[in-house]
Amino acid sequence: MAYVYVNPYKSTYLAAKQELEQRKNEQSFATQRIVQLEEIISKLEPLANEDGIAPTGGLSELCRQVLMSSPGVGMTAASVMQSLAYRGADMSGYSNPLAVLHITLTRLCKPESGFVKGKSPEGKPMYAYDPHRRGLPPPPPAWDDMDGMPDGILRKTKK
Repeated sequence: MAYVYVNPYKSTYLAAKQELEQRKNEQSFATQRIVQLEEIISKLEPLANEDGIAPTGGLSELCRQVLMSSPGVGMTAASVMQSLAYRGADMSGYSNPLAVLHITLTRLCKPESGFVKGKSPEGKPMYAYDPHRRGLPPPPPAWDDMDGMPDGILRKTKK
C-alpha cells in the first residue's frame, strides 16, 4: 500500500488566501458605501437643517387632504397617520393618536361629502374619498330579502 504525503500547511494556506479575497471584497464594498453615504449626507444636510413649512389647517383638513390625494383608495387610520407623518404633522401631542384619527375620519364621512367609511377584508375600518359620490345622496340601504324591508317601504311598493 502506498502512502500519499499531504502537506498540512496547504489547506491552511488556501483557506487564508480565500478569506483574504473575501475581506478585500467586503472592504471594497464598505469603501464604496461610505462614499455613497457621504454624498447623500452632503446633499441632504441643507434640506434637513431647514425648519420646513408648518402644515396649515386643523387635523380634519389634513386628513381631508390625505384622503383626497389618492381618490378611491381605502386607508386605515394607521396609514393616514403615516401619511400625516410624511407630510410633517406631529401627532405626538395626543395620548391616543389613532383614536383621535378614527373620530376625525368618521366625522368626515358625512352624506354627500364624498368621504366614505367601509371595512377591510380583515374587518378594520377604512376611509376613502370617492369624487363620484360628492354631492349625491347616500345610497339606499341594500336588503337581501323582502322580509327585512321596513313596512313603510313595502306599503309604498305594493299597490
